[in-house]
Amino acid sequence: MSTPGKGATTEGLPVYFCWLHHYYAGMMFYIFTGLKHCGKTSLGRAAASELHYSFFDLDQLVLDLSPNKWKSVRELWMNSGREEFLRLEELAAQNFIRLTLPSLEGRGVILSLGGGSIENDGALHWLRGPGLRVYIRAEANLLFQRIMAKGRPPFLSEDAPEKDFSVLYQKRDKLYRKFADIIHDVDNSPREINTQRLLKTLEAYHAGK
Repeated sequence: MSTPGKGATTEGLPVYFCWLHHYYAGMMFYIFTGLKHCGKTSLGRAAASELHYSFFDLDQLVLDLSPNKWKSVRELWMNSGREEFLRLEELAAQNFIRLTLPSLEGRGVILSLGGGSIENDGALHWLRGPGLRVYIRAEANLLFQRIMAKGRPPFLSEDAPEKDFSVLYQKRDKLYRKFADIIHDVDNSPREINTQRLLKTLEAYHAGK
């Protein structure tokens, strides 16, 4: 199931973004966003494979920029701190839009954002121009179970992790909806099924344009 999001336009953006938006108007560029463990990366990679697109994970681009070469975003956050992570995330978004995207010469591409990218204004500054933004939405209970199965992350308290997550979910859900052009619901079905549903959503969106 999918619904249209509020999305974003180039109105009020710098000239550079307006130029980039029109230059890549014929390019299939998707930005996947959503909470941790909603399937942004796995579905993004699978959809890119089906469509023969290039796939990029913003979290991995952040790790590539870190001088300490941490193995995970969690390691980077815990050892370098929030401000350094946000700085690297903004730089990764900037480099992708200004350098990587033009180098693809119009080929299709999917970029998966981090779960918290939606709260990094510096990174979002570079991601509000070109691209079709897709919010991969899953129910809160499903996401909480997936997150806790991997071990409690530092952004959830030891005493009340479920309550903390509920507050976070409600806050970010509003932000994702405002950012997205498309809201696509996923469930606990196998990845192959969720991938095909996602591809049908994208096809239907373009057919309706």
